[in-house]
Amino acid sequence: MRIRRRPLRLAFTDVEAQLLTGLLDDLGTLLAAEDADDPVQQRLFPAAYPDDGDAEAEYRGLTESSLRDERVERIAACVAELARDATVTLGGEDVSRRWLQVLNDLRLALGTRLGVTEEPPAIDPTDPEAQPWLIYDWLTGVQDAVVTALMR
Repeated sequence: MRIRRRPLRLAFTDVEAQLLTGLLDDLGTLLAAEDADDPVQQRLFPAAYPDDGDAEAEYRGLTESSLRDERVERIAACVAELARDATVTLGGEDVSRRWLQVLNDLRLALGTRLGVTEEPPAIDPTDPEAQPWLIYDWLTGVQDAVVTALMR
């Protein structure tokens, strides 16, 4: 992935765009499942009132559906952009914010599945089981590059 300035563009290779589209589709499927016991769902929708079950239930009843819908809409918009072109233009603050939110959600989901901690594991890139870790590192790099470019 390359970043081009004025306007800010994310130039994904075809392979990167396909990978990202697949990850986004998987995240959309996960969100549609609405499985409250799934650790990824718990990470994406953390408890606002962890010590008060009644308040938590009321809060979720008022907010979770709309928060979930917003995530699904952001994913769909990003998938549509990638389907049009592997080079995505972050032309406005709303588009930039959407992409950062989606990249963050992908990292949270994958990081939760992998059990990411502050101490990264030693990764042998030739090990087939390292692939999810390499994808996580790549997503981290993409997110970092976007944040850095937007701050300039």
